[in-house]
Amino acid sequence: MFPGFSDRMFEFFLALQFNNNREFFHENHAWYEEAVRNPLYRLIEEVTPVVLDIDPLLETRPVKALCRINRDTRYARDKSPYRTYMWFTFRRRQGEQKMQPGLYFDISAQGASLGMGIYLENRPLMDSLRRRILLEPQALGALTPPKGFSLELQSFKRMAVPEQVPEALKIWYPARTFYFFQDIQDFTLLKRSELAQTLAQGYRALKPAYLLFREMLDNACD
Repeated sequence: MFPGFSDRMFEFFLALQFNNNREFFHENHAWYEEAVRNPLYRLIEEVTPVVLDIDPLLETRPVKALCRINRDTRYARDKSPYRTYMWFTFRRRQGEQKMQPGLYFDISAQGASLGMGIYLENRPLMDSLRRRILLEPQALGALTPPKGFSLELQSFKRMAVPEQVPEALKIWYPARTFYFFQDIQDFTLLKRSELAQTLAQGYRALKPAYLLFREMLDNACD
């Protein structure tokens, strides 16, 4: 059972911010495993039944869903070798996973968030959304953020929006990537087992939007 995160997780993230080097990490690897990785594994396991109820094909194995703490610094200006935050994402095991709609959770010393979206631009998916906006806008109620969630979009700046697009969908028409998110900065909740129920409720609320994009992507790939 997931017991909640301990103060030692947040202390580890803060310590790593000031000692982001291989020597510190190797000397404190047991701290990382005990306070960060293992509790995240347990949280993944706790919410897995809800996630698989949304989509039985989502990857839920903790070792696959959880990000690596090591950063890929080959093309980055910041050469810090480790992340000072962690996340897990539930996506299907096919193609470029970062282009698949997925459910996520991330956490750092500053707080946490959960949500659903796509990380990299998926042009076939978003083109399918644009066609749906033009042909059956009345069927796109799932694009309205659920209660307690906000919407973040990255858009094509020069894409013209047709006049017939309903006002509520105009922000969606030029979208490149998107995600719905809910911030969690209640550290009392983050330290309690009830956090798993918060994630489960949030993922259930996002289920209609996830299934809408999953359906569009499946149809776009046919």
